[in-house]
Amino acid sequence: MTTEQRPNQLRADQATPSASAAQAASGEGTAASLPDDALIILPVRNVVLYPGIMLPLALGRPKSIAAAQEAARGERPVGVILQRQAEVEEPRAEDMHQVGTVAGILRYVTAPDGQHHVVVQGQQRFRVREFLPGLPYLAARIERLEEPEAAEGPASAEQQARLLLLKQRSLEALELLPQVPPELVNAVQAITSPSVGADLVASFMDLKPEEKQAILELVDVRARLDKVIELLGHRIEVLKISRDIGQQTKEAVDARQREYILREQMRAIQ
Repeated sequence: MTTEQRPNQLRADQATPSASAAQAASGEGTAASLPDDALIILPVRNVVLYPGIMLPLALGRPKSIAAAQEAARGERPVGVILQRQAEVEEPRAEDMHQVGTVAGILRYVTAPDGQHHVVVQGQQRFRVREFLPGLPYLAARIERLEEPEAAEGPASAEQQARLLLLKQRSLEALELLPQVPPELVNAVQAITSPSVGADLVASFMDLKPEEKQAILELVDVRARLDKVIELLGHRIEVLKISRDIGQQTKEAVDARQREYILREQMRAIQ
């Protein structure tokens, strides 16, 4: 593990590391004994990870640190799951959603201030079957959820039409936003897979965590596309109204400034 300062990380949790992390670091409760269908679980607050998306996470809770260390040490994936209530410090099975994303740990960093950070990349949806007791971190038996289009082959004409609409509305929304990175526009234009497109667009949309979780739980690609397109349409309307209000406000300010200048000019002439 390297030591490096990484600012502006997303807060996955907030607490003080203690004995659980040290226990995992010492090798106790390793993942070697986990069943083949089990996954180390990393609960997060207010963040939803989608397959194919790279995301930095800051860790603070002992069990989260222990989970990430064990996974990194054994080069194992983790299961990233959204908590139902962000304020819960020690989430149990009932405190977490049942659908999450299998993710690979691309990097584990310990910053100079002692904070732990990981960079993960989503791989595949999964559903929790049961949580496993007796470990210094969360782990669960899972069911991996295959993308329907992967099994069915090339996307149908209907899905391709939805994908085209998704891309058009995504680009329209991006045009209404200030300072959009060109790389994001290029990524949207390059989308060829309906499922990948829906996940990518949902990942950068300004949505509540529960809305993003609802999209993650839509395994059916058609339903997922329809949901993202619907949310995009609503977002575009909000952005247009915001733009119009901003334009009207600017015009009103400009008019008052012109009136003020004219009054001052008249006063100077008099």
